[in-house]
Amino acid sequence: MKRYKPLAVFLSCAAAAFLSAGLASLVQTDFGRLTVTSGFFKTTVPGGPAGTGIKGRIAYKLYVPEGVDAANPAPAVLVMHGYQNDRETSAAYSIELARRGIAALSVDLYGHGYTRPGMRGRGWGAHKLTNLDKTVSGPRRFLIMMTFSVLDFFRPDISQGLADSSMGGKDAYRFLESLPFVDSTRIGVTGHSMGTWASWSVAAAFPGHKALALQCGELIPPEYYDAESVKFNNVLLIQARWDEFDYFRDYQRNVMGLEKTPLRYRDFMGQSSPVEWDKTYGSFADGSARRMELIQNNHRLTTHDGHALTAAMYWFTNALSAGTMLADSDHIYMIKEMLGLIAMLAALVSILPGFLFLGSFKFFAPLIQPLERENLRLLPPKSRRTTALISILVSGFTFPFLGQLGHGLLPVPENLFRMTIGTGFITWLTFLMIVSLIMLIHWYKKGEGKRMGVTLYDLGLADKAAPGRFNRGVIAKSALAAFILTGFMYLQVCISAALFQLDFRFIWPFFKPFTPERLGQFFVYLPFYTAFFTVNAGSKLYGQLRLPERRTPGATQLVWWGYSVFVMLGGVFLIVLIEYIPFFMGLGPGVDLIFSSLFGGPFMSVMILLIPQFAVFFFLSTYLYRRSGRVYTGSFIVAILASWVLCGGSAMF
Repeated sequence: MKRYKPLAVFLSCAAAAFLSAGLASLVQTDFGRLTVTSGFFKTTVPGGPAGTGIKGRIAYKLYVPEGVDAANPAPAVLVMHGYQNDRETSAAYSIELARRGIAALSVDLYGHGYTRPGMRGRGWGAHKLTNLDKTVSGPRRFLIMMTFSVLDFFRPDISQGLADSSMGGKDAYRFLESLPFVDSTRIGVTGHSMGTWASWSVAAAFPGHKALALQCGELIPPEYYDAESVKFNNVLLIQARWDEFDYFRDYQRNVMGLEKTPLRYRDFMGQSSPVEWDKTYGSFADGSARRMELIQNNHRLTTHDGHALTAAMYWFTNALSAGTMLADSDHIYMIKEMLGLIAMLAALVSILPGFLFLGSFKFFAPLIQPLERENLRLLPPKSRRTTALISILVSGFTFPFLGQLGHGLLPVPENLFRMTIGTGFITWLTFLMIVSLIMLIHWYKKGEGKRMGVTLYDLGLADKAAPGRFNRGVIAKSALAAFILTGFMYLQVCISAALFQLDFRFIWPFFKPFTPERLGQFFVYLPFYTAFFTVNAGSKLYGQLRLPERRTPGATQLVWWGYSVFVMLGGVFLIVLIEYIPFFMGLGPGVDLIFSSLFGGPFMSVMILLIPQFAVFFFLSTYLYRRSGRVYTGSFIVAILASWVLCGGSAMF
């Protein structure tokens, strides 16, 4: 029973993950009414050695309505994701378009998902649009970020240095219009965030496009390009009211009031006076239709906002003359996302009984030792609160600065550290780890810990039988167990991808099968995560700052988990308050106001992913510490998971 009970729970979790993924696959195909396929097509990026170009491939996912063939071609839409996302983040738009008789081609842009080359294939300009008199300098990944707004159809003096600002979108458009079941005279384009710059670039290159839907896009003043020859047909701008990125707010503090600016009503909408939100101007027939849709949401959630999807369905069905009986507001995409979430959580939870199952074998039995309950050396409550508060403040107030430093300006070898936002994360986390390690060693050897007689065993780093020294065998077996347990989860993801064309996620990339390049990056970033989770979310959290146990194991798990989230994520919560309270009060994003827009944007937007992701990881590490009596297995497992999330599908330079 000691062995088979955890095995039964483990298999039940795995079965729940596969069942949920299978049901999500049914929703993805509208219960058999859509044909969904995945694949690659070749691309050649301009430039390269001696001007020969850089060879690459674009990964795609194609959604085809039933009854569509060469004799009965359908309109189509090219769907492009935003920064740090992938083609699956565009599933909501793709599914809903295909349900309305519109074929949808969703692609991974350069440096994202399974597409190569990296983001460097985009190229970069010499100037920011907001300051054309000043040359931008710094690492190449920084140059890309600073010149995202510069597009390759701009005047040559502005766009010099760019290779392909569509990031593969132009080749995707050519592929889409070449499909025999696509009506090449009725093609639209949509993109989110980074994908909106790609959308502008694609639309400029293909004047025959019929519609353009920008999900949080930057508006382009006509003086940057030849407005007489470059035309954009039937453009919808979906505007998030609380957009964290200043260029999608026209570099203003707030969205409200932008409908009264000349850039909006004159240059974009083609009107002579201020316009209204959520109202169509112009005509679909001649391509002059324009609309600004205001949604009550933030930047990152725009891709799955019901109001936004409704507006986009209205736009494309009208502009592409798609005959459909479905209401614009009839959506099923969120069912697929919720089932994907259940699959992901079930796979993660399966790690816990999997550990108990491994521990029932003689080889792994040493990994499980009871927690000390009698001779506890716990910090006095006042010291514990002070130490926790310092940790929260240090992590919070360094998050925007160190994250952005590593993201763009830290001089690291860019061919080795290729995960753009990932380098920002490990810069921040490594700093926190070094600070904690120095303070922890001082506390242990010379400070209060020494006076209390704290041992390595008390810090979750040693055995009770030998409390003063590390057990290398246990550490090695902990690492092996971590790879076995996460390896089985990886196998589940690979099977799901093969059978259902789905990975384990909720909207954004979380757990995907690796490409060889991304697997290499996984091992580059893994040591940094391992160090952080072993020190900060290991011996410091469960050793130095350990709480007394509660009356029941369940109560202990919940209290310790909540405490872990508070200590480890309290600083990020603090930044959330600083960012959004002023924003919701109408003053503008707090980090932009206090520190400047340089420290806002991506690392503010990504908090919506960081907080729940790490909260789940701390649930796992808390449980594994309680059952193993050491910090190693839990720390190694969550380090593997965090590095997997980072390197599986997000942006690669």
